[in-house]
Amino acid sequence: MKNQKYDIIIIGGGVIGAAIARELGQYDKKVLVLEANPRVADETSFANSGLVHGGFDATPGKLNAKLGVEGKHRYEDWIKEMEFPYKRVPSIVAAFDEADLDQVQVLYDRGLKNGLKPEEMKILSKEEVKKLEPHISDDVVGALYCDSSIALQTPSLTRVLFMNAIKNGVTLKTGCKVTNITKQDKTFKVDTNQGQFESDFIINVAGHYADEISKMAGHDEFKLVARRGQYRILEKTASWIVKNVVFMVPTIHGKGVVVAPMLDGRVMVGPTATENIAKDKTRIIDPKVYDEIGEIGTRMFPEIPMDETITTYAGSRPIEPENDDFWIKPTKTDDHFINVAGMKSPAISSAPAIADMVIDLLQDANKKPFAKNKNYDPIQKTNWGLDL
Repeated sequence: MKNQKYDIIIIGGGVIGAAIARELGQYDKKVLVLEANPRVADETSFANSGLVHGGFDATPGKLNAKLGVEGKHRYEDWIKEMEFPYKRVPSIVAAFDEADLDQVQVLYDRGLKNGLKPEEMKILSKEEVKKLEPHISDDVVGALYCDSSIALQTPSLTRVLFMNAIKNGVTLKTGCKVTNITKQDKTFKVDTNQGQFESDFIINVAGHYADEISKMAGHDEFKLVARRGQYRILEKTASWIVKNVVFMVPTIHGKGVVVAPMLDGRVMVGPTATENIAKDKTRIIDPKVYDEIGEIGTRMFPEIPMDETITTYAGSRPIEPENDDFWIKPTKTDDHFINVAGMKSPAISSAPAIADMVIDLLQDANKKPFAKNKNYDPIQKTNWGLDL
């Protein structure tokens, strides 16, 4: 029988699990990734805005602010090493009244505190905004401009990360649902519908269900709630309406609705933010919200052809409400069990930095650095023939 013992088990095959797996490929460790769904990136990583944000929105001092900016810079390494679809697209946070304009100044100041360089951002006048976005509403009074954001396709990125991880010795099992976790003599025993696997470390990055996985292992330390965001996607024939990623001023519930060009030439409008959704209902489309998206899109761009909507979908973000921040830490009683939870925005932006942080936590718990993988190859050409 094939050896079922691993050094590290990662529970969760979204973009964060993939990032951690890919970066662990640098080390001489036997790594297993368990994904409950038939395919990777099939939940939160499937339906989102697909943006590496500039870094001006997160609250200074929070972990997600720090990792968002660090991760954005680390994407430059990934872009050099791996082939995945992306485009450098400036972002504009548009103000439509004086209160919005005050918030734009707040965002600019936050960006500086979070480590952005002054040359990455600029506060624009109405005339400057209209020059960049001729079809935006005449009600616009100004905006924050940031030139360091990146648009990408999160599922495609996730697959490429896993391709490179597998190339460097990581094992991925899809359709493999964890049913129980115990620990005996310093070894975790993970029961699944595909058998039992053992490991010295567990990294729990199970999205909405990370709190349940942690509790299953005896560590009931945090709770997650789901926030649903709904989108409308317009035909490529609507691409004339917008050139940059244009946000409304964000609210306490999210970064703000965005009208943005997609990599394939279509136009994205959304997301909304609906709080406290049942974890099994995050993909449900609400007809009222569909109309609300149209109203917001038209408010931002009066000429936007919302009747050219070709699809709509709903995505979700797992929120840790107590701190409203990433939850990346070992459990209180076991530093070999690391929770990576509360992966709301800017989790995609932060993915490379989250992976770096988790590896640091693993090596701290190990009491010494991991040996390097002598055959590690960071280069990954796209291979869409590999079905993940």
